Amino acid sequence: MAEIIAVLNQKGGSGKTTTAVNLATALAKKGKKIALVDFDPQGNATTYLGLMKREMKNTMRDVLHEKIDVKDAVRITEYEGLELIPSNIKLSGIEGYLNAQTSPISVLKSKLKNIKEDYDYIFIDAPPTLNIIATNVLTAADSVIIPIQADPFALEGMVDLLEVIDIIAEDLNSPTEIKGVLITKFRANTKLGKEVKAEVQKYFKDELFKTTIPDNIKVSEAPGYNKPVIVYDPDCAGSKAYIELADEFLARENK
Repeated sequence: MAEIIAVLNQKGGSGKTTTAVNLATALAKKGKKIALVDFDPQGNATTYLGLMKREMKNTMRDVLHEKIDVKDAVRITEYEGLELIPSNIKLSGIEGYLNAQTSPISVLKSKLKNIKEDYDYIFIDAPPTLNIIATNVLTAADSVIIPIQADPFALEGMVDLLEVIDIIAEDLNSPTEIKGVLITKFRANTKLGKEVKAEVQKYFKDELFKTTIPDNIKVSEAPGYNKPVIVYDPDCAGSKAYIELADEFLARENK
């Protein structure tokens, strides 16, 4: 049965979607069966994997509205072992519908139950907010990965995010594991980069991944070509870092 892992940070520019797409792709390349759920109304993960989000039918919005079963929304990607459940801007209008349900924060969880047996891991690319859509993600998730951009305000807003995670865990009487915290856009040769890493390490300790994702131009270019960076330029520093992250992820799983 799949573990459901949310990749989230309400602070924009954290590398959330980039991490969700590249980690999911890297794990698929290592033989794992992966589903990536695009639950961000921006639909960037959908575009990242080469799908035309504006023309997309049978998306997560249709699943939530019970127009289709979640299995009917699954798209096979060009990467063996990786499947996608897409989203687009229409998902942004779902908040009113969710709030009208008997259990507003558990709608996504109930839908994903139907595919948990089909995968090793289900990753959810969460929206960069803390609204009812994000709350549904946290309720559905068994664990979370939190990317943090290496800048002076890296920990700004993290207190709010961690508080929401704790509140939901308390309400559900089920703790949500922090699978890992990942530093992105990291410049190892700068004083600021080292200071930010030390601050994050002090705060998160063993939850911090040893792997860091460098501030690499190829990582920034790849979405423009609708490819994960590990496919767009496998030999660049960013690709090697995401492959290393996948290895570290699996090593933690095997402990």
